[in-house]
Amino acid sequence: MRILLVSEDLPVAQLGGAGKHAVLLGNTLLEAGHQVEMLGRVRAAGVEGNNAFNGVLHADIDFAGTGWKEHVMGVFNPLRRAHMARRVWQAIQRRGLDWDAIHYHGHFPMLGALVPQGVNFVHTLHDQGSECITKIRFRDNRPCAERDPAACAACATPRPNALQAHVSAQAVRSLRDQARVAFTRHQAIFVSRFLETRFREVIGPAPLRAHVIHNFIDAADLRRQLDAAAPEPDASPRPRIFLAGRVDAAKGFAAFLDALPDAFLQRCEVTVAGDGPDLDNVRARHAPRGVRFSGWQPLAAVLRATARADACVVPSIWEEPFGTTTLEALALGRPVYALARGGTPELAAYEQTPGQLRLFHDMRALVADLAQVQRSAPARAVSAAADVRQRLPAILAVYEAGLAGRIERRHTT
Repeated sequence: MRILLVSEDLPVAQLGGAGKHAVLLGNTLLEAGHQVEMLGRVRAAGVEGNNAFNGVLHADIDFAGTGWKEHVMGVFNPLRRAHMARRVWQAIQRRGLDWDAIHYHGHFPMLGALVPQGVNFVHTLHDQGSECITKIRFRDNRPCAERDPAACAACATPRPNALQAHVSAQAVRSLRDQARVAFTRHQAIFVSRFLETRFREVIGPAPLRAHVIHNFIDAADLRRQLDAAAPEPDASPRPRIFLAGRVDAAKGFAAFLDALPDAFLQRCEVTVAGDGPDLDNVRARHAPRGVRFSGWQPLAAVLRATARADACVVPSIWEEPFGTTTLEALALGRPVYALARGGTPELAAYEQTPGQLRLFHDMRALVADLAQVQRSAPARAVSAAADVRQRLPAILAVYEAGLAGRIERRHTT
């Protein structure tokens, strides 16, 4: 098949989750013999390479001048995201529409409302951005359950006036309405059942062309990382606790470390890998207590640290749609401690042993159970249950269904 993958999340200096997903899928499709090209955003100064994508990358989506000073005005502008989606659509059109499938991994759900029905267009949803403008449904340090668009104005500015509230509410209504149009006209892939269910709850009844296909990892690469890792001497008898991710309020690093008593830190080694807006404050509070902060690390280093850990903690307070960090730790056979929120409970399907994914309703219960962790042997085996090659047939079936529908429509017109 001839496939165009589209994501405004690359090329960038540090690839995020949706971009990694698109690159891994693209490389696997190439490996399987398909013709694949990638469409990404215009390169920022100093950004080189293709973020490890092995095919042709067209850096052609231009978002110059699309900020529109929302943060200054204290509103979500109802026109801004539709305008940015049109920029993506224009870049797609420049690549032509004669692809067997155009697969979008991005953050503008209204894009599908611009794409004619005769185009085999698929959108994979990696977050809650199809009904929440901030994409993560997280406010005041807890998950947000609001459905009324008027309540969303408080995420644009802490104390919106009447005009700001009206404008922001219109932006949220427009986002949801256009997402409903897009996902009834074209096929949508949600990376968890949780994500699809939440979207349906918010927008109400609609004949969505929706599929749930869980996120995936590259099990073969995990195996290579383990094989390439040199043994590291470790004379310490203390259990090793490892956390990796973006250090911000939603990811829960501060909440987890704040909940750890000093006695826990005397018994266990705790290492945090990652950067983010809260890193300096969290490090200032907890580095003196013995927590090690290694900063941003390349994926290979994170995987090696995961394989050595006696327990991996994913302390997200927000409702993770489907955490790749958790999936990798499960594939490496590590016990994972997390809150029972969002799509995380669905990852129990990838346990290598019963109880490997340990879920808790609050951070206090998580910390209490984690206190019992003991030393264990580093990972040696890698599970392929969530490997990208296991997912590929389901994704190709989505492409083929859209292609068949396109051919059928041609024959009936």
